[in-house]
Amino acid sequence: MVPVEFIGKAIEVELGEGDAPLPVAFRLGKNEHRVAEVLQRWEEQGSGQQIPGHQERRGQAQRVYYRVRTNEGEVYELYMDWQADRRLGKRRQERSRWFAHRRIS
Repeated sequence: MVPVEFIGKAIEVELGEGDAPLPVAFRLGKNEHRVAEVLQRWEEQGSGQQIPGHQERRGQAQRVYYRVRTNEGEVYELYMDWQADRRLGKRRQERSRWFAHRRIS
C-alpha cells in the first residue's frame, strides 16, 4: 500500500469545456499530469462541509475538491478556492486558485 503524501502546493490547471469544466491536466512543479478520470468531486463552504439547501452568502469562500486519476495511474486530490460572488458569474473561475492537496497512490 502506497502511503498518502501531503503536497499542499499551488498548481496550474487546464480545464475542459462546458458549463462545469473539469480538470483535464495540471502542472505540479516541472511535471505535467494528464487527467484520465475524475473519480470524485465535492464542495466545502466556509469552515465546514456544505449543508444541503444552505443559502450561499455573497463573498463567502468556497473550496471545490476533485479526486483524479492521471494517465500514469496516480491518484491526486486537487482543490480550487474561489470567492462566491454572483456578480462575477463565469469570471469566478478566472479568479480561482488551484492547489494539489495530496497524492493518494
